[in-house]
Amino acid sequence: MRTKAPEYPAAVEAAVDILRQRARRRQTITYGDLSTELAAQGSDSIPPHRGIMTHLLKDDCPHDNDDGRAPTPSALAVNKATQKPPAQFSTLARTDPFTRPADWTWQDEQQRVFTHHP
Repeated sequence: MRTKAPEYPAAVEAAVDILRQRARRRQTITYGDLSTELAAQGSDSIPPHRGIMTHLLKDDCPHDNDDGRAPTPSALAVNKATQKPPAQFSTLARTDPFTRPADWTWQDEQQRVFTHHP
């Protein structure tokens, strides 16, 4: 799947829903598990370690968050080995409109996501 594919927006919506469900359970999700859950919902062209997953998680960040103040659910998507979001996540969180303070950490963002989605 490519970001310009007609089914891509539905995959972004599905990812947002999956991440919000995880937030309500106060859980992270690995890229592999996210890929599997997306496939179960019909988005079977999102492999866990290809560029499309990176784009999908990046496009999840501004979902219902145009001013960048709300926490970004993609903070819950982590690498299986490290249990951390990718470096790209921290880079994105420090750019407009998601500018976070200098002492911000991805752990802070995960806690904000958990609090935002009770």
